[in-house]
Amino acid sequence: MADKLRASEQGLKIVKEARRKKRWTQEKWRQAAFTSISTLKRFLKGERIDRDTFINICEVVGVKWEEVAEPSEIQETDLPVVSVASTTPSLEDQINVLPLQPIDAYSKNQRGIWIPNLRCRKVWGRESFSEDVLHRLNDPQEAPILSLCGSAGYGKTEVACKVAMAAVRNNLFADVLWVKARDTEFSDGKISQSARDEALSWNQLLQEIAHQLDGCSVKRVHQRIKEEKRLIVLDNAETAQLEEILPKLNEMLNPSRVLLTSRFQTNASYVGLINIPPLEENSSYQLLQDEAKYKNVPAILQANTEQLQQVYHLSCGAPLALHFIVGRVFDDGTLEPVLSALEQAGGDVEKIYEFSLKTAWQRISNVTKNVLRYMGNSDAGVTWEELSGARQVQESDWIVTRRELGRWYLIEKETDAKGKPRYNLHPWVRRSLRGGLVDKWQLSLQEWEQIAKWKYDID
Repeated sequence: MADKLRASEQGLKIVKEARRKKRWTQEKWRQAAFTSISTLKRFLKGERIDRDTFINICEVVGVKWEEVAEPSEIQETDLPVVSVASTTPSLEDQINVLPLQPIDAYSKNQRGIWIPNLRCRKVWGRESFSEDVLHRLNDPQEAPILSLCGSAGYGKTEVACKVAMAAVRNNLFADVLWVKARDTEFSDGKISQSARDEALSWNQLLQEIAHQLDGCSVKRVHQRIKEEKRLIVLDNAETAQLEEILPKLNEMLNPSRVLLTSRFQTNASYVGLINIPPLEENSSYQLLQDEAKYKNVPAILQANTEQLQQVYHLSCGAPLALHFIVGRVFDDGTLEPVLSALEQAGGDVEKIYEFSLKTAWQRISNVTKNVLRYMGNSDAGVTWEELSGARQVQESDWIVTRRELGRWYLIEKETDAKGKPRYNLHPWVRRSLRGGLVDKWQLSLQEWEQIAKWKYDID
């Protein structure tokens, strides 16, 4: 059954051992997986349960769902994959095994604790690019501030995370400090006035850096940055007051360095610009393969080379667009209508995002829409406790909401420094919600009839 999985006998032994190490009761496990006791018991009996719930039950206890599921129920893929052989560990391999476990954020003996989790399960096609950024950051002849620039959805934050992790693991920097500016609302390609008024200031940046430097005083930040070679990452830099921040930051660097991620370019002479490229074609195939296998999307798994090439060119090589396309095909059950809709975007990646979000918005439940709106107003993600208390979302509704948002790649699961699970949105999705984009999508009678016909045909 495509939408259900069951655990093998060997898989249940793996899960049992992982649970023993965590010393979890069934109730604690149930809460972490956001499921019911009855569903958890069915899982432990080896009965088939909802696929997304199965995967979540495995992941929260720290095991790979593929090792737990009955092998006969895991479908293989026919997609073309480029094999890359290497006799020595690459930057990609070093990053993927970096043991950044949830720990106490105030521990003075840990490094890299401020680096956020990767949004994607795996980042494809950025190995050589990440290596280049890391080498430039470590080159004393380079500008002290590097700005990673590019449109939304091309993976700037993911690359910065991978670079930061490798910088710590390879001992190129004493530590990494990570400051995220506020997500913004865009109108006609420009930041809204309200976002400018709330842009990250120099004093706010200093306070956050001081906090991450073991809570030192703001006055000592300059000294602490000078005494050891640290990497400061300013994410979403387009929403910071860079005219004020960058000259002052530049004065306190050497040996420390700064990496910005931004939608816009900065022209200061002491800032080096690095434009993030689209994914190469083979990397996009690998991403599609991985996600289609994970989500069990036969229409993509069985796609021919011509169709895959069309998906790549229509997606503009943007990882976010590729994820959205997987979500749409997963929901439609077929590829051709999605390709036809993508052609209407005419190579404009923002239009692809908009068309994907609009389609998702028209198909998700009202409860899910309300949760999505609420999450759009949060800068740090939300917890189940917050949704339950502030929004009175029932557990049964939350299970459906998580499944719907996950199906469309609109939700990202994170773990904070205390090890607590949080759920967040991609910045582009948050900006769209805050900017009122979804409010423009009132369905016409004809559109309602098309959706009803589509559902009737599928059933």
